[in-house]
Amino acid sequence: MDVYPHMKMMKRPFCILVLFLLTSNVVFCERCSRVTQTLQCGDLACDTDRGVCVPCNTSADCYPNAMECKEGKCVVKSFVSNFSALYVVALLCSVAVCSIAVLAGVGGGGILVPMFCLLMGLPMDFAVGLSQTTICGQSILNVLIAIRKRFPCAGCSRPLINYQYLTLLVPLGVIGTLIGGVLNRLCPDLFRLVLLFLLLTAVLYRSVRKMIAQYRKDQSERRGTNTVSSTEEVSGTPTLNSPEEIFHVTQPQYPWIEISCVVFSFIVNLSFGAWRSRTKCGGGAYIVAYCLPVVLNIVIFFCYRHRLSNMEKFRLVFHWNNSTTILYPLVSVVAGVASAMLGIGGGLVLGFILYDVGLIPEEASVTGGVVTLFLAFSSALSLLIESHLLIDYGGVLFACGIVSTILGQFVLMRLIKKYKLKFLIIAALVTIIAGSLTFLTSYGIYSSLNLTRSGGSIIAFGRLCRAKGGGSK
Repeated sequence: MDVYPHMKMMKRPFCILVLFLLTSNVVFCERCSRVTQTLQCGDLACDTDRGVCVPCNTSADCYPNAMECKEGKCVVKSFVSNFSALYVVALLCSVAVCSIAVLAGVGGGGILVPMFCLLMGLPMDFAVGLSQTTICGQSILNVLIAIRKRFPCAGCSRPLINYQYLTLLVPLGVIGTLIGGVLNRLCPDLFRLVLLFLLLTAVLYRSVRKMIAQYRKDQSERRGTNTVSSTEEVSGTPTLNSPEEIFHVTQPQYPWIEISCVVFSFIVNLSFGAWRSRTKCGGGAYIVAYCLPVVLNIVIFFCYRHRLSNMEKFRLVFHWNNSTTILYPLVSVVAGVASAMLGIGGGLVLGFILYDVGLIPEEASVTGGVVTLFLAFSSALSLLIESHLLIDYGGVLFACGIVSTILGQFVLMRLIKKYKLKFLIIAALVTIIAGSLTFLTSYGIYSSLNLTRSGGSIIAFGRLCRAKGGGSK
């Protein structure tokens, strides 16, 4: 069995997480600035003359505009107090973005995060949390719709959600959210934007190739001609898109082992997150509360992979090899980091992987949607437990996410199925990625210029253990 060599691959991210936690109380010798005070000072203000964090005296001491001073701390004003025409634009744009994103089973956080920063005047770490809340609203209804769907072929009987591959992705994705939660407090905004730009560029390239291949396949099917599997055209990997491989696969609609593993992974993260919120930041119990869920999720992953390796090959609903069962699931860690640190849904990163392992567009969409829900929900609950999620803002944006799913699933998806244009599902993914790159580039330039004008550092790092609070009261 090849478990032990592969477990060594998990050591590096685990050691990096422990290193960050052990240095959580280190204070970097950097002067704070007005623009970076939320990152460097938490809910304190910055004395720009001395470059140190101090309690605020007036709301003018707080940055950005959505903040106000209360009892010496900078907190976000209530949603009602801040409400304006720009907020209406932000809400409408959120619905539009998520209604397109839901088609591909992704979240659209690459557009939502800079949009919330610009239109709502929120700090980026709060915008990340609100992006996750919006994605939760979008994903939860999408998943409730998807769990009842069956795989679209006459000779097989299994759910449309690929539970086998889902169970490989979620535990590692949850590990990623833990690492991303730490990086979210430490990394400068510009650093996060650059990481997100590079990540989305790579995903965009793969997704465009897949979209072109699927478009050619759709056109061939509409003309009544045969064509090579679209995934084979892109990756050269044998897939499950051929009848002899998928037509006799049978699986219950709700496979209890897979569902139990996914739910247990989520509960482990939530339970230790609740415990962590009651411990001293940077202390021994705090570090243990971070590391134990990482270890438990690694165990879940390898135990389930061992189960699949002993299963008859005809019962597998994806192409089995070391790449699809080790390398590709490790990308789920990156998806989790991106979810917690950058505010994007995990499905945005995992989209091309789901196609490469042989999932058809509809199957990849709903499976990616489930992964997106678990990663976004895990990140949002962690922020809520740490009192770093804006409840009033989150409630409104959660509702926007639900409305976007209704629009996407019951209007746009029905039109796609009616006219047999499956490539538009992948086109939705490409649209969200391209839009994210455009928004991030624009916001990154604006943020850097604003920071430079204020005399701040574009590489100012924060601290993991900083003052709690900052939410609206």
